[in-house]
Amino acid sequence: MPVNFPINAYSSIDLAPDLGVVTARTEGGLFITSRKADPFWHGTYTTGPLDPRGANDRAEFLAWLTWAADNNMRVDFLHPRHRLPRAYTAANWPMIGDASLSDIVDQRTISVFGLTAGLDLRRGDRLSILQGDQVIHRWIAAPVIVASAISQDIAVTPRLPLGVLAPAAVVRLENPPLRAILQPGSWADSQREEYGPSPVTFGLMEAV
Repeated sequence: MPVNFPINAYSSIDLAPDLGVVTARTEGGLFITSRKADPFWHGTYTTGPLDPRGANDRAEFLAWLTWAADNNMRVDFLHPRHRLPRAYTAANWPMIGDASLSDIVDQRTISVFGLTAGLDLRRGDRLSILQGDQVIHRWIAAPVIVASAISQDIAVTPRLPLGVLAPAAVVRLENPPLRAILQPGSWADSQREEYGPSPVTFGLMEAV
């Protein structure tokens, strides 16, 4: 079972999709690309300063990181700045619950059922598609005003994996999770305890 990421404070987040593409250039100047894998998110997260004094939040968080990595836990991470589409706040978000996937038009376009008509979605907003244990996290690739609650095409990026998703999967715009694993040893440089508060940096990679 996945666990929720336990902390929201951060000083920097460097998470972005690897497109799974290799490139080369021939002697004649031809630029060649080849797909080696489905896209996946990875990068680093740096917390805000964690205090080793008093309640010792730093020790608690380091122990949690070690526990999660040691048990190969899947961690549902919610980016603090991407919990809702950018046109909305918690006070004016018009949807109740999630939408659902009605069709996969192609690897870069999905058709969604159950969105509120008039919903304003912008390029760079995020969504997640949840099907069983699979969570596919994507950017919205083109702005759209939802015209129909029955069927609305949405462009996403990077491309979707082949043969993974099916109609009726959940499409989540409010608090879209990125399901990740922690990279063991990635916080080794952060384990030294300073006298005062200091951040912890560690690596995340999208789970499959």
